[in-house]
Amino acid sequence: MHVLIRGLAYAIAGACLMAAPAAAHRVHAGVTEVAISATTGELQISHRVYGHDLLEALGIEVADEEAWYASSEGIAAAGLYAERHFRIGQGDGRLLAPVYVGAELDGELLWIYFAAPAPADPSAFVVDNDLLADAFEDQVMMTNIIIDSVVRTAIHGPGRREPVRVRFPTD
Repeated sequence: MHVLIRGLAYAIAGACLMAAPAAAHRVHAGVTEVAISATTGELQISHRVYGHDLLEALGIEVADEEAWYASSEGIAAAGLYAERHFRIGQGDGRLLAPVYVGAELDGELLWIYFAAPAPADPSAFVVDNDLLADAFEDQVMMTNIIIDSVVRTAIHGPGRREPVRVRFPTD
């Protein structure tokens, strides 16, 4: 039963993030995906948050959000913010050092990309995802880690801000 409720909560959070009307949204939620690229073998990290929420967290007011995020200043600010508020470590707790790749605005959603060498042992990770939690006390961040088509999810939100350990099956 607990698994069913948890799965339903994930589905609702994802639907709210993707289906919010363009004029405004009533939920502070974002999704991070971490996966090992089949092409490059590196760990790829993509954060998806509302662009106007990040502007509010940064204390920036702009008339043209799209132009600001396309500017070198906007691209740099998005990366620096995500770098400071998202941490991922190997199963033993040693932090990985993702390198900022870039950001792009897609409608209301801002995508922020990082890459890192994949750990030698991808059977466990420690995730600390505090994106936008400093600006919105109700912010929820769902981090999906995908290894060999197996997905593990770490949820950070009100009352649950500590790092989360996720484990994958080993052969």
